[in-house]
Amino acid sequence: MVDCEGVSMDTQVEKERGDEEKEGGKSASILSPQLKAMIRIKKKYLKKSNSVRLAHNTNSVVSDGSLHPKSPQTRKSKRRKSRVLFPNDTLICKPKKECSRANPFLLLFSLIVFIQVYNAIENLDDHVLKYDLEGLERSLHREVFGQPEALEELMDHLNDYLSTYAHQKPLALSLHGACGVGKSHLGRLLARHFRSVVEDKLVVHYLSKHHCPLQDAARHCASKLAQRISEVVARAEEEEQIPFFILDDVELMPPPLLDILQTFLQTNQTNEFLNVVYVFLSSLVQREITAHVLQNSSTAGAHKPLRQALSLIHPLWTEPAVELIPLSLLEREHIIQCFLEEMTLEGFYPDLSNVERLADELAYHTAAGRQYAKTGCKQVVGKVNLL
Repeated sequence: MVDCEGVSMDTQVEKERGDEEKEGGKSASILSPQLKAMIRIKKKYLKKSNSVRLAHNTNSVVSDGSLHPKSPQTRKSKRRKSRVLFPNDTLICKPKKECSRANPFLLLFSLIVFIQVYNAIENLDDHVLKYDLEGLERSLHREVFGQPEALEELMDHLNDYLSTYAHQKPLALSLHGACGVGKSHLGRLLARHFRSVVEDKLVVHYLSKHHCPLQDAARHCASKLAQRISEVVARAEEEEQIPFFILDDVELMPPPLLDILQTFLQTNQTNEFLNVVYVFLSSLVQREITAHVLQNSSTAGAHKPLRQALSLIHPLWTEPAVELIPLSLLEREHIIQCFLEEMTLEGFYPDLSNVERLADELAYHTAAGRQYAKTGCKQVVGKVNLL
């Protein structure tokens, strides 16, 4: 086998040489050596390309005579087989998806819920706008000095309660503070505002000194107060509005009056008595408030000890409907504001040096570098009248 292959290889080389010599002899006179080299290179390139094609064709055919799965012929056939052709005059019908019968009812239910939620939000806005609580807040911050924490707490309770009409219990705001911090002034501002937004007969401003001056007539005063509350609540129920009862000088109320008020704060009453706002203004526990402010420079955290102290005075303040709001002591700068406002109302020129002199005549508590007036703005009116 080796000799045969060697002879065949030698004969092939000799033939190529003979061919080249013949071609060279014929075209030796015509072709240059450079052109001959180019012809030889072209022949070799053509031979290599032919051998590569033959090898590729042999690899694409499997031993059993079928085409290789990765050959280009099989790829083209697969692509052609994946396409489905329909005649132009036929209709293509897709399978229908099964729809649940509950989907329309679910859509209708979600629409109803959306409408109810939207109406509830609109009703909340209507209730709040009806009482003009934004105007009340601006007025209180403008005319009540030194009580930003108490006013913010007061407005939060009013906003939450007046946003709806139906309630589980009445709202009783019990404001407590020392002498001269603006309790009575705050009560007058609340009464004036709510009389301007609701009917005048639905707002009751009750003054203990005026309506029940005699301690001996306490039971008679209690029955009259209960009758008046019932009449106002019935009238408010007819007009679908919330009545307001502002009770000043609660510290002067005898026990029968406090007992009557406690009965109206119970939750086991008819609905009309649950839609009522009570505002209690008193100087009870003023010593506890003064001590807390001098120690902490704020009324924050005073609610729990104040409720414990008030519960010893009367069980009225143990009712869940009662919300305690302590009023802070007034600092020296707040006293100066009181003097400026009072002098302006009386027609005096607000000379700052004169105001400083008048403010220095008052007595102060000193704590943590601050001065707190012992009597608040109580003596401001008398000082201005002496000018």
